[in-house]
Amino acid sequence: MANDSYKARSTGPKGLSKKGKEIERSHYPVLLQAQKAWEEIDPFRHKRKRNRNYTYGKQWNDLIKLPDGRVMSEEEYIRQQGKVPLKNNLIRQMVKAVLGQFRNNQTQPVCVARDREEQNLGELMSAAVQYAYQHNRLQELDSRTMEEFLISGICFQKIGYGFRRGKTDVWVDEVNPNRIFFNAMEDSRHWDCTLIGELHDMPIAEVISRFSFGSRERAVQLRHIYTEADNDTVRHNFENLTTRAIDRLDFYMPSSPDLCRVIEVWKLESQEVLNCHDFRSGEYYNLPVSEAEAVEKENKARRQAARQAGIPDEAVALIETEWGVTQTWRYRFFSPLGDLLDEGDTPYWHGEHPYVFKLYPLIDGEVHAFVEDVIDQQRYINRLITMIDFIMGSSAKGVLLFPEDQIPDGMTIDDIADEWTKYNGIILFRPRPGSPMPQQIAVNATQVGAYEMLSLQMRLFEDISGVHGAMQGKAAPAGTPSSLYSQQIQYSSTNLLDLFESFKTFREDRDIKIMKTIQQFYTDSRYRTIAGNSCGKDASTYTPEEVRNTEFDLSIAETLSTPALRMASNEFLMELFRGGKISLEMLLQNGAFPFADKLLQSLKQSQTEQMQAQAQAAQPQSRPATNAPQG
Repeated sequence: MANDSYKARSTGPKGLSKKGKEIERSHYPVLLQAQKAWEEIDPFRHKRKRNRNYTYGKQWNDLIKLPDGRVMSEEEYIRQQGKVPLKNNLIRQMVKAVLGQFRNNQTQPVCVARDREEQNLGELMSAAVQYAYQHNRLQELDSRTMEEFLISGICFQKIGYGFRRGKTDVWVDEVNPNRIFFNAMEDSRHWDCTLIGELHDMPIAEVISRFSFGSRERAVQLRHIYTEADNDTVRHNFENLTTRAIDRLDFYMPSSPDLCRVIEVWKLESQEVLNCHDFRSGEYYNLPVSEAEAVEKENKARRQAARQAGIPDEAVALIETEWGVTQTWRYRFFSPLGDLLDEGDTPYWHGEHPYVFKLYPLIDGEVHAFVEDVIDQQRYINRLITMIDFIMGSSAKGVLLFPEDQIPDGMTIDDIADEWTKYNGIILFRPRPGSPMPQQIAVNATQVGAYEMLSLQMRLFEDISGVHGAMQGKAAPAGTPSSLYSQQIQYSSTNLLDLFESFKTFREDRDIKIMKTIQQFYTDSRYRTIAGNSCGKDASTYTPEEVRNTEFDLSIAETLSTPALRMASNEFLMELFRGGKISLEMLLQNGAFPFADKLLQSLKQSQTEQMQAQAQAAQPQSRPATNAPQG
């Protein structure tokens, strides 16, 4: 009994201890370290912005320096030359083709237990994780994350548990790379991550709700910290559907004056602990060194209870301790002034931070995006298109030879040039006898090899990106064999295989954290609500401890959402049904037929009616009563 009370004290709710705690600034060096990490990633943010601009059509925004020292964008410079900055956005079409390939091969998580006798638990967890996929709309979220992965080479998501949208559940959020910061890493698996964090902009009401911990005194302190934020005033920033707010992010200043900047920092720290082995319960756990006196008090209580029961001291099951050092993820929430709003060890059972991310390819610590490889080809294609347009425009009228003695009165040579460049220009003059007439010299200047260069760059664009026309659904030229067309699609898929496999690793890490978060917070009633009896065993017979202590391997298996796979699965089930290996109910339950549910209900209703009719027929028919003769 004494041990239970001791454990209750050591694992009590954190909010009770934080309720009356004053807001301090003793952890300011951690905030400075986070700021340094944010500043070191600034070159990547600029490169990501450039890749995004090229993807979505802003392809003349690069700055150039003129010989006179002026700095301007390429678009502005081209317009000053009297040209139109044309573009042919091939990058966007390439990204859409890769996203279409990704969506065409949708996958879903399947939990497979190492112990095959506990596969029912694996099916239970599969149903729970797939439910998290559904209510988080992860198919759509993963497509947008994949698009970010193609543009910037990195992607971030965050897994948490809390109340949102009218229910308490596991939630997955996509994190904008401009709001994230982390330490320098070299391991492509990112196992050397020791610092990661995020910049939040939230209303003052949310700040008070999250960090006051039920204390009005803390709420007043928070209001004094964020005195500039006011929800009652009209927002100062009316910019919407634009990237300017994200591109102008600052580490300390919020994106809008009426919001509060909160800096979330997760850091892997070393601390002294007591490695405890409780011989009574058989469990191993760690405690802070400050709990050494409490452990000794617990052992003393056990010895005293054993003496009263007549048990010798050497037979008492005690708690053995050993000093050690362990690494623990700790979280901190800061205000821009360094006020510590909240701190503590990671509350998650998996013992890590809530973020999942992928940096691609992370060779020598560098990130190179898929879009980055074809920017030079895109720039040269745009340059050739603009050049061809200028050549065609200038060669339409050619060069005008205008005699000096034929210049009309009241006009200069500049006025004549202006009229000549107009498509409907008129030059009035009186020809002088014996003087030559104005003469136009037109030369076909379009055959200068620009079209051949444009065709070459278009081919190079496909070769470098690996996304060929067959993968984009373009019609094959006349006479192209079908085998060659299929082979081109296969080659394109092979070129993108490394990209897709890296993103698959990201999704596996994400799904494992989802599964472990579910194991930590879901109750038996929650499992029963989600899975019911569809896992081969009643979900109500499992306890959260039983599910939590079961080890799983998580694999990503193909779902039955693609038409080809659904057709093959249905054909296989039909063959089993024709051979008498499965019943009609098994066929409808495991197949992907649009009418399966309605037909199953009709079958169950028909079986119920037949059972009722058979039960009535089996009952003995009642005979009419007769009056026995009186003797």
